[in-house]
Amino acid sequence: MKIKLTTSLSGANGAWSAGDEYECNDGEARSLIAAGYAVAFANPKIERAVKAVPERRAAVRKKAAP
Repeated sequence: MKIKLTTSLSGANGAWSAGDEYECNDGEARSLIAAGYAVAFANPKIERAVKAVPERRAAVRKKAAP
């Protein structure tokens, strides 16, 4: 489960600052959230830019000069 830390955390696996995203098992995540050290992390919706397809127009022939 992915959580976002509200306080700094350090342990045998490393150290993290407040605001960092932390991946851990469900039991550890529930424990940290219950203690107030973290909040559940919700994946933000990703918006993707899409290139607009240009409108196709019929070709126009130029008339030859007389």
